[in-house]
Amino acid sequence: MSDSDKPGCTRPPSTARGQERQRRILCAAERVFLEQGFDNASLSAVIEEAGGSMSTLYRQFGSKLGLLEAVMQQNSNRLFATLDDESIWDDEIEATLTRFGQRYIEIINTPRAIGMYRLVLSANSAEREQIQRIFYHAGPRRVRTLVATYFERQKARGALQLTCCETAASHFIEMIRQPWHQYALLGVPYEDELPARALRQGIALFLHGALPR
Repeated sequence: MSDSDKPGCTRPPSTARGQERQRRILCAAERVFLEQGFDNASLSAVIEEAGGSMSTLYRQFGSKLGLLEAVMQQNSNRLFATLDDESIWDDEIEATLTRFGQRYIEIINTPRAIGMYRLVLSANSAEREQIQRIFYHAGPRRVRTLVATYFERQKARGALQLTCCETAASHFIEMIRQPWHQYALLGVPYEDELPARALRQGIALFLHGALPR
């Protein structure tokens, strides 16, 4: 049975020693996945760096796909935790979107985040759709839900007129991360000011539209 054929069954360790072993495996796996991609990554290389045994890895993560899912979830929690900060979200809509946008841009423009996006885009194995689904739930969906929930709250108090807050959240997020994020993924140089300019224009378009006022 190949690395990626075994069923996933991630189990949280119950001892401090087990938790440390899991931490070492996840750190090693992240490096191997980012350097080699999912298709070429070898669980043997993970064990060689992290120590331990293949049986321990399978017992904790179930499969190569299960290990990648754990890595993505860990990264999501590490990268996006600050977006849950209640101090970001208040009834001053423009200021709130600015605070959110600045943090979001800083997060997704890190080497770790860019590397994870590239890993998902480069996957060509039989698990490609599963990898994309895991990534979507760990990252993009999590962020969109945060923004949509905020829009719902502002809509309820009459501060925003939106037909679908989830769609509006998707539109807003795309406006503030393009085109610079696509350039970053493809390794295309861009001006340092471009992300901040995309944020300002995205907020202006979202709140006021493009027609002369």
